[in-house]
Amino acid sequence: MATKITGISRDLIIHPGETISDILVERGITQAELAARTGVTPAYVCNVIAGKKDISAKFALALEYALGVSKSFWINLQANYDAELLEASESETITDEERVARNSLKDIVKYLREIGKMPLREAVDDSILSLRKALQMSNIANLKGIVPEGALRMSAKSKVDPYVMGAWIRLCQIAGEKRNVSTKFDIEKIDELVAKAKMVMCNAGESIQKSLTELFGEYGIDFSVVRNFRGAPVQGFISKKNDGTYQMVLTIRGSYADIFWFSLFHELGHIVNGDVNGSINFIDYDGNADIEIGADEFASARLIDSTAYEEFVRRSDFSLSSIKSFAESQQIRPYIVIGRLQREKLLEYNRYSSEKVRYKWA
Repeated sequence: MATKITGISRDLIIHPGETISDILVERGITQAELAARTGVTPAYVCNVIAGKKDISAKFALALEYALGVSKSFWINLQANYDAELLEASESETITDEERVARNSLKDIVKYLREIGKMPLREAVDDSILSLRKALQMSNIANLKGIVPEGALRMSAKSKVDPYVMGAWIRLCQIAGEKRNVSTKFDIEKIDELVAKAKMVMCNAGESIQKSLTELFGEYGIDFSVVRNFRGAPVQGFISKKNDGTYQMVLTIRGSYADIFWFSLFHELGHIVNGDVNGSINFIDYDGNADIEIGADEFASARLIDSTAYEEFVRRSDFSLSSIKSFAESQQIRPYIVIGRLQREKLLEYNRYSSEKVRYKWA
């Protein structure tokens, strides 16, 4: 669990000059004598001991000769003092805009506390400092600066919060830094990947998330499922790495299995269609752009053969037995067919509700 390390009192921070003073008292050396041994003025020694001047690298070397205490000791002592002093004054660097951002990030804070990345209890300003560390941002107000312009132009009904969106992107980026996929993505093997993904779908006893992570990793895609947050209405995040591998993050907005599988193949479509090549990070959010249509078409065609689906619809036999038979011919689960028929308004949403599967994600 994360622990709070902020809030050091300045009164408890000891200047390195006090250590020099202790040694002089212990050895019976006057400040004037130390000044003579180190080649500096008595006033300089007095100011260092009083905490008005710092121990420079040059003076640290002189102290090594004069007192027999290594220069690295004095340099480290000064560095530790500087770090503690900076930490004590860290709260003074918090801006009003960061406090506004913190108010928007309540759900993010709750999540980070749940996974042990932030202390469970702390003052609001201290939580801002914890957020900086957890999201690796020197100022959390800058989160909105990493959000693509297109996402910020989304309609008001999408309720985009730039701070939440930026935090979600950082969580994805940080997660990607921790994993290692060594196999380069090969578009020529996409048929193999699709077929094996369908096998995972049909093996109900498996852990879907674990199996897909392992499978996609074999084909050069670092796959994971992450929580979605209010204020970040995104479908997924894709990043192309310099080594030819990809990171794919999928959000779960709803738990219906048919929606999950369509979203998964949709994101895969973005990679196959080359939508990710133009930028390092690709954020998939609601929209009607051509690339979204292309990804939808890829997902539809790879889940269900287009010609076979057209023939199935033409027959207009949407009985459960017919749906199950057709699903088996496509190596998919019946809920995929049911979900598509419902989206295309060929089947009422209350039909075959017992066949619809919901995933419960960790």
